[in-house]
Amino acid sequence: MKVRFHAVAWLGLFVISCDKPPKADPVTAEKSSAAKSVRPPRVETAPPRDRLRGALQIAESASSPEARDRALAAIFWDALELDRDLARDGLERMTAGTDEKNRLTEHFAMRLAEEDPEAALAWAVSLATDEEKSLAFGRIGLVLSENDPRRAATILSDSGVAGRDFDVAVVQVIQRWAAVSPLEAAAWVMNFDPGDARSAGMKEIVAAWISKDPQAALTWISTIPTPALRREAELGAAHYILEDPDSSLLDSASPEIRREFEALKVQAAEKN
Repeated sequence: MKVRFHAVAWLGLFVISCDKPPKADPVTAEKSSAAKSVRPPRVETAPPRDRLRGALQIAESASSPEARDRALAAIFWDALELDRDLARDGLERMTAGTDEKNRLTEHFAMRLAEEDPEAALAWAVSLATDEEKSLAFGRIGLVLSENDPRRAATILSDSGVAGRDFDVAVVQVIQRWAAVSPLEAAAWVMNFDPGDARSAGMKEIVAAWISKDPQAALTWISTIPTPALRREAELGAAHYILEDPDSSLLDSASPEIRREFEALKVQAAEKN
């Protein structure tokens, strides 16, 4: 009986021990716990436009105008492809007259003119300062001159703005127009007030025309009725001949052009 009792008791203990779950390995448990602890929490991110608009508000509270402009410039570049209105908003909040804002104004004008010229022109008119209008109209005209230099010239004439950078853009438009129709470009330039833009424009027209049809260009120069304009064209021809050592144009050039040529040679020798 005692033996049977012990056997039954042992059997019961065996069954009980089989029902118990296995004791967890401390190392395994620690690794599992560590793995759970490093799992990053799920973060809900705001849509890109909302984040940029939030950044725009933060930029307004920057500690200095320089820091504010840097933040606004960064927002401009981030928003340029995503939200054009937001990029424009950031640009317009930058400090007027700074090199960075002027550069971004030119870039925005070119990008907008490539996609929607009418919208670009409306935006340029709305700008706050004459300097910004000058930069914007100059770049818009340059973009349009690639396919329609006549329209570009009309827009620049009607804009009523002025400035050094604007004059540079005007000369570039003249250069493109002269390559297509030098006579039409010349008719436009002849209406300019005396100044660097007119002189540079005449030089570009003469160079483009002489390179294609030198005799026609020289004949046209001799028929210009206004003495000041004719001299600017003669000087342009002299520059072209001087910069082209192999040119035989000097033999067929007018005495006035040859005089301008000799004066330019003397000036070049003095500089050297």
